[in-house]
Amino acid sequence: MTSTTPDPIERRLFWLCVVLGAWLCVAMPVFSQEAYYWCYAQHPDLSYYDHPPMVAWWIWLGTALLGDNVAGIRLGTWLFTSGTTWIGLIWLRRVGAEAWVRRGWLVCTFAMPLMMCTHFLTTPDPPVVFFWAAAMYALWRSRDGGIGWWVLAGAAAGGGLLSKYAAAFLAVGGVLILAFDPAMRRQLRRPGPYVGVLVAGAAFTPVVLWNVANDFESFRFQTEDRWANSALDLRWFGEFVGSQLGLLHPVIALALPFALIWQLRRALAGDRLALWLIAFGLPMPLFFLVNSLFIHAKINWLLPCNLSLAATVLLWWRDSGRAAQRPRADRILTRIMVGSAILLPLLAPVVRLLPQSAGTSWQGWGHIAERAEFWEEEIDSQDGIAGNVFFFASGYRDAAQLSLHLRQLAHALPESHELEGVLAQNVFGQPALEFDHWAPAEGHIGQDGIYVLLRPDRRPRELDRLARHFDSVERVERVEIESLAWCTAVADIYVARRYRGPGAR
Repeated sequence: MTSTTPDPIERRLFWLCVVLGAWLCVAMPVFSQEAYYWCYAQHPDLSYYDHPPMVAWWIWLGTALLGDNVAGIRLGTWLFTSGTTWIGLIWLRRVGAEAWVRRGWLVCTFAMPLMMCTHFLTTPDPPVVFFWAAAMYALWRSRDGGIGWWVLAGAAAGGGLLSKYAAAFLAVGGVLILAFDPAMRRQLRRPGPYVGVLVAGAAFTPVVLWNVANDFESFRFQTEDRWANSALDLRWFGEFVGSQLGLLHPVIALALPFALIWQLRRALAGDRLALWLIAFGLPMPLFFLVNSLFIHAKINWLLPCNLSLAATVLLWWRDSGRAAQRPRADRILTRIMVGSAILLPLLAPVVRLLPQSAGTSWQGWGHIAERAEFWEEEIDSQDGIAGNVFFFASGYRDAAQLSLHLRQLAHALPESHELEGVLAQNVFGQPALEFDHWAPAEGHIGQDGIYVLLRPDRRPRELDRLARHFDSVERVERVEIESLAWCTAVADIYVARRYRGPGAR
């Protein structure tokens, strides 16, 4: 393949991707995991219990510019994913991919459900995907020996590590290309690779310093804690493979094994592009595939290598001659992918009408927070002691949503009271991730609590826990959220008197 230049269709597709990303950012509700990372941003730090700090830093900047709303929370996400789309495009141009492949990449950014989610979900994934793509591009340019590209590659790798620990797999890819790409192997006699490693290490320093100061608890959480209860379980393996089939997109997922085998053969025959696709696209899936035999591997863990995987399939289909040999199949598959890229972003906001599943929430929190604050004011007026009440929920996600929407109410509560007074399951003496750092439950012993319980009919045991930790408990209101006459969320609000502490039994 030879170097190519952009065409008008490609430019229009790119800007359509940018616009569709902005549409998703404003059309989709704020999910509970995003609210949790918003809470990160209210407590700026070098790092956090379960993730590095990049997502918090960008939420802090976005909300400082645009406020504690969907635009502020998602500004960084939109910028990062627009950047990923652009870098993926210029990388494909640089390696000589033809126009069909480049257009296919733009389509895949919305046709692949997990990639589409990075256009609006404010999590550590959009920045790590961006820095992964940026590192790949800078490393490719550094094949000519330019020290500047090595510095950029190191900065991108460091940015990836500041976003998510999974960026460590960039080092695996880097070692493979340095070992087997002759142009890169020659760089080992020059300062570039070593400067890049130093830059990446320097960028990662804040996370190391935070872990040193906090008994390495983030490193331990992501390693030994995840394996503490490991056991061979084919159910997790089946869930992981099945989820990737749908979330990578069935067309991509079903073609991927054939494409990887084809690219691996080309890499072994000396094809440099195939080597790079294998180096940055295969180690991570293999690692987590093996992990899924023993632990619960989450569905989003493969996101950083999605650029490599999508490019692997697109290049295999085109360069192997299968597209030319099967023109009818080519047309059908193209229409399926384009149709998916159109329908997924347009239909995604329908989630607002769906009942909220276990583990996450996205609807009705503005009204729930308003009612919770009403009862907090009622207790204050009865007791005559302002600030003697704290809010809490039975999980960190619900607590995060409550925190965010209490802020958005912009009532008379001081901001410090509002945030410090929201607790999670640490009220019951259970680990609550970063909430253990922000709001230690022991500081609220003797106070009254406003307890918000989402999906109460599915969680009857929560009331037993509540009763053990307070002198008295009273349900004061049930809040039902409806969308188009369809009940999408239910929450009970309890007034719990005189907190006994997290160790109460």
